[in-house]
Amino acid sequence: MKLIALFSLFLFSSIYTFSQKQVLDSLYKDLASQKTDTGKVSVLYDLSYSYHKSKPDSALILAQRAYKLARKIKYLKGESWALNGLANAFHSLHNYPRAIEYFIEELKIHEKRGKPKNMANTYISMALVYSSEKEYDKALSYAFKAEDIAKKNSFADLILYSKLNIGDIYEKLNQLSSAMIYTHSAYELSVLQKNELIKGTSLNNLGNIYLKQKDYKSALSYYKKSAPILEKVSDLNTLAECNLGLAKVFRADGKMDSSIYYAKKVYDLAIKNEFFARAVDAGSFLAKLYKEKNKIDSAYAYQEISVNLSDSIDSKERAKEVQSITIAEEFRQKEIEEVKLKEAEERRQKLQLLAIGIMIPIFFFISVFLSKRKVPKRVIEFSGVVSLLMLFEYLTLFIHPFVAEKSHHSPLIEIVVFVIIASLLTPTHHKVEHWLINKLTKFREQQLLKRQMSQQKDESADSETAENSID
Repeated sequence: MKLIALFSLFLFSSIYTFSQKQVLDSLYKDLASQKTDTGKVSVLYDLSYSYHKSKPDSALILAQRAYKLARKIKYLKGESWALNGLANAFHSLHNYPRAIEYFIEELKIHEKRGKPKNMANTYISMALVYSSEKEYDKALSYAFKAEDIAKKNSFADLILYSKLNIGDIYEKLNQLSSAMIYTHSAYELSVLQKNELIKGTSLNNLGNIYLKQKDYKSALSYYKKSAPILEKVSDLNTLAECNLGLAKVFRADGKMDSSIYYAKKVYDLAIKNEFFARAVDAGSFLAKLYKEKNKIDSAYAYQEISVNLSDSIDSKERAKEVQSITIAEEFRQKEIEEVKLKEAEERRQKLQLLAIGIMIPIFFFISVFLSKRKVPKRVIEFSGVVSLLMLFEYLTLFIHPFVAEKSHHSPLIEIVVFVIIASLLTPTHHKVEHWLINKLTKFREQQLLKRQMSQQKDESADSETAENSID
């Protein structure tokens, strides 16, 4: 039996791997054919999402590439995608603090861009992370935030998902009355919106609630309604949960054969689709059932399989934890390096701005200095114009980062703002230019006049000296 299970696992893993490889190959071809950086960011995110469960380390690398590129081209939407990819990958690695950290960074961008629907989606993702960490109170608070945004903005689909999540969290907290209210509400909305996936899931969740309340008749009814819908929409993980619920109901009613039948369905479904945690639950449940029926060999076989699977899951979880710590440290070192490079670039730009700021008065003093010398008038005018142009361009350069930040790097808004600034500065520039050229010209003429008067005085003095010497 163990050998058959392992063979089935290998077979279906191979099919799944082949199918995933086709999707990945298509995405890599799409990435190679992309002409724009924004398009590359989008495909890198899709690749990261495709890897985040099977190869979270690869997902992290791809998401980081997307993030760097998006930051380079100042593509905020792409940055939010990449941060979502990083968060999902860390969630898969069970590094929940880092996942939350990146979801918060993603949330900041959605807030900056004024995207309430994206904010609600991020809150739902954060609720799922906290639920995975079994911090149900925090999970509940974020699920309520998502619901609040969804209600205020009439996002029907998000209202549905929020209610389903809130009901599920209440069920995990064993607050079954609240869980019943929210899950029933989710079911009713799923019927109105014709969302079969949520309909099947909410029916299954209602079965779980009634099972905890030991209302086995109601639980059986909801599980039986849920199973065909879940099978139709191919939500196999929830279908496995539903069948295990049916097995538990039949066991409680003393119908052992039916209970074994559904437990085996769960085990086979879980092994075929690599739901190993579900397989462990089903194996342990079957071991108890066979023990109750005094079939010790079967009980021992399923117990052994469950233990081996559990050990395998534990070893994988430990490997994930080590991998997560290693990757997190690599990310930290890269972030430190990137911060240093960014600071060096900012220092270089500040030094350049300082140098330009120093050069502007130098050019002005050069213009004044030239006006005292015997140089062509055009040279003085040119020097004055250059110093003024540098001053006004420096002002534009100086305020550009402020305008870009406030406009969220929107080219349209930046153009409008700078057109307004130019409309104000251009007349001022012409007036100041005219005033400066006149002043420099007059100053030059005064200097030339002084020189002429000085030369005339020198010449008259020389002539008087010559006359006195003749006398």
